[in-house]
Amino acid sequence: MAEITIRISDRALKTTLAAVGAIVLWWALSNFASLSMFRRKYQVLMFAPEAQGIRIGAPVRLDGMPVGSVVKIDLANNSIDHNRRIELELRIERRFQDMIRAESTASFATEGLLGDRYVNIQRGFSGPPVNSGGEIRMIATEEIHFTDFTKAIAKIVKSASCEDDQKTRVTNKQPANTTKAPTAR
Repeated sequence: MAEITIRISDRALKTTLAAVGAIVLWWALSNFASLSMFRRKYQVLMFAPEAQGIRIGAPVRLDGMPVGSVVKIDLANNSIDHNRRIELELRIERRFQDMIRAESTASFATEGLLGDRYVNIQRGFSGPPVNSGGEIRMIATEEIHFTDFTKAIAKIVKSASCEDDQKTRVTNKQPANTTKAPTAR
């Protein structure tokens, strides 16, 4: 059997490797540039009555768009107000600072029915921007929990069974023979 040998010049091999290396380097740098760890950030404070389900590293979103993360959760010092018992420190990308203004509000939200909790900031349109070390006002929201969901389902089932019982009672009260006997003429 004949043997076939393919020869590639050293110059072509080096050029191909340099091109592939340049493409890989470009891809890696573009991915690192898009990471938020290279973007400038600033710190904002938020006080809450509780922080159940919020953890360090939880996302911070501005009108649903990711803009930062929770970096610190601690008990507030000397807080008399029960709505300011927990202090959260939020790290937000500096490019969003002009959108977070004095009238902006923050609340806790849950991804879906059973998802993780995060901080959602409602954008403000008037007032000065919140500076580094400033505070965002917290608005408490009522969350739907799994037990609320099961109670609602039980209520729907109960009301459906009551409607079936009422239909059964109505059909049972109708007389069995509603036709009249023919009369002689």
